[in-house]
Amino acid sequence: MKADRAEQEHERRVRIARAAFELFARSGLEGTSAQDIARAAYVSRTNLYRYFPSKTHMLLAHFERAVAETRSEALRRLNTGANPQAVWSVVTGRMADLGVRYRHLVGAVGQAVIGLPVRTVTAPEGAGPEREGKAPDAAPSVNSTQAMHTAMTLVALVEPVLLAMRRQGGLRPEADTRLLAAMFVDACLLALLHGGHRDQREVLRDWQERFTLLMHGALAPGERLEKLLHGEGPPPSTERP
Repeated sequence: MKADRAEQEHERRVRIARAAFELFARSGLEGTSAQDIARAAYVSRTNLYRYFPSKTHMLLAHFERAVAETRSEALRRLNTGANPQAVWSVVTGRMADLGVRYRHLVGAVGQAVIGLPVRTVTAPEGAGPEREGKAPDAAPSVNSTQAMHTAMTLVALVEPVLLAMRRQGGLRPEADTRLLAAMFVDACLLALLHGGHRDQREVLRDWQERFTLLMHGALAPGERLEKLLHGEGPPPSTERP
């Protein structure tokens, strides 16, 4: 019974986050009300806040799920012998595609992860802990635990490919892949926050320039970054996350 209850809770949480994201994709965070989300997810507004204290938390939850699915695919490809360059192309291509298609949501994700204040919806009185001690119109920020979880989800997406590159001899044996992954994630988010990219190709070009700077001291002797990154892989998915 406990397992069934836990599964139902998980499914409801996923449904709320997915419904919220679909609304955010059409109308943005500011243009979507809590009542809109509750109606689309078939839950009461009070129940909505039992699962998520803010709209930004809903956005991050769905975003993390999309990232985790991409990571699972990357690990499957690596475990079946795909070369790291091809997997890198798939991973960065998919993330760049999401960044372009949902550019109006990038700010909320990026600001949460790099620790800037993010406007969120305040729960109604009695519906959640963030309401306590705040003015009725207060806009609580995503807490550091949630932001760290999202950041580590992104790092966990990038690091396995870097580890595979190191095993292949492209990176120095002592290269800190966790640190490199974290720095790359920050660089990518800052690039998207800066904006100005017209399409996925421009995002990827920007990311590669930043990655080139980050990787300068991590390459194995005699290794060239062009060789390390330019792999042929399947085109990035254009399915909605």
